[in-house]
Amino acid sequence: MVNLEPEAMQTGWRGRAAALSWDGRPLIGGTRREGTGAMAIWSPVHGGLLYEAALCSADMVDQAVVDAHRACERGVWSDLSPRARGMILLRLAELIVENHEELALRDTLEMGKPIASALVDIRDLAPTLCRHYAEAADKIYGDVAGSDAASLAFSLREPRGVVAAIAPWNYPLPNAVIKVMPALAVGNCVVLKPSELTPGSALRLGELALEAGVPPGVLNVIPGDGVTTGAALARHPLVDMVTFTGSTQAGRAIMATASQSRIRPVILECGGKSPQIVFADAPASDLVAPRILGEAFANQGQLCVARSRLLVHASRKADLMAALEREVRQYAVGDPLEPATTFGPLAGQRQCERVLGHIAGALRDGARMVAGGPVDRPCGVAPTILDDVSQGMAIVRDEVFGPVLTVQSFESTEEAIGLANGSSYGLAATVWTAHYPTAQTLVRRLKTGHVTVNGTVESYEGPGMSLAGEPRGDSGFGSETGLDSLRSYTAIKGVVLAGGPCRSADR
Repeated sequence: MVNLEPEAMQTGWRGRAAALSWDGRPLIGGTRREGTGAMAIWSPVHGGLLYEAALCSADMVDQAVVDAHRACERGVWSDLSPRARGMILLRLAELIVENHEELALRDTLEMGKPIASALVDIRDLAPTLCRHYAEAADKIYGDVAGSDAASLAFSLREPRGVVAAIAPWNYPLPNAVIKVMPALAVGNCVVLKPSELTPGSALRLGELALEAGVPPGVLNVIPGDGVTTGAALARHPLVDMVTFTGSTQAGRAIMATASQSRIRPVILECGGKSPQIVFADAPASDLVAPRILGEAFANQGQLCVARSRLLVHASRKADLMAALEREVRQYAVGDPLEPATTFGPLAGQRQCERVLGHIAGALRDGARMVAGGPVDRPCGVAPTILDDVSQGMAIVRDEVFGPVLTVQSFESTEEAIGLANGSSYGLAATVWTAHYPTAQTLVRRLKTGHVTVNGTVESYEGPGMSLAGEPRGDSGFGSETGLDSLRSYTAIKGVVLAGGPCRSADR
């Protein structure tokens, strides 16, 4: 593996990119294996070929799952104490930090994320997640039930076995961590399939896990596409659980596929169309506008919880729209390898064409473009604001997964709630109001897994990673944060240690 220090530092990120080596072979049983097929990995940064990764066939998927199953059966990981597993995962967090520049560069080159953002993802977010799950490993308990005096009745939480984890491309390494770490923390073995667009950092994560002390076979990483590799993994009879993040359409297919060979639990985090609701008594527009755009356009809008529907009280709309128009001019699609760039290209030409197709369809339906549209850069789409939209338009109903914010107005709290809940999705929502009873009403009645009041995803630390929330509707089900995420990867076993017949009631 190329050492990016210190000579490469003198040449900047482009020099480091040129010096970076890639290995797209699967990691199975602690070793790299030769793949059975190949898929081209293209970079949205320059539009060129980065490298070829393996397109793992059903046979190679079988090798990875069987290897993980054997590791489960031997107990090389599950038989360790929770504290011992946690210590190894803490070491993995340290290795992520030590290698954060290399890992960040891989994510930038594969999906176009500005290097400044990728560095935050890898240096801060990914190890924070890793530490959270590691430190929670010994905090998952069973229960003791009442019983007769001679017996003991209690429950155990046991690892499920082999977890098939299918991760998306928008936050390549952090999403791999979210998929892998809670499952490992409670003793499972994992077969990870990263997105076919961004397998690089996930494959390196597998190598770092081995370096940290995770036994071979406990974490296998297999690159490939959804049709061949993902489907074979989800249906494999030795897989005990499936966890998936991606589109709602793909989530439906995963559910159906996972049930073909046997019944098993599934966690899905799918699409979103999250609202942010600005009431008449919200803070000043110049204060709120940058936060609204930050929540809509973070990661170029390629974020399932992006607050992509703005609902604003009619009395505030004109003032807020003026503030948004001023603020959106600060965004410019730039070279993601330049440290000053804050907004980069989308994750590939197909993704770019998909987002521009959504925008064009909205304009045909009568929407008005306030700002945005295509940019003359590879895979470039400027932050786009669309007004004059209605609830029935596809741009309001469907997830765009790009930098597009729609604007609707409302007159009453009931109308705001109706518009916010008028979606098949239910991931998150943000509410801006100074009126506590209004906030409390919205918290109770919004059909989402998370609600933030007078704050933003970017600035709100609060409980850190400990707060769970479960998607609703077409956004999926199951939790991947907090202690609930670890519990999801365990099975409950009831145990009764019978001590003999009870005394009769009259003695």
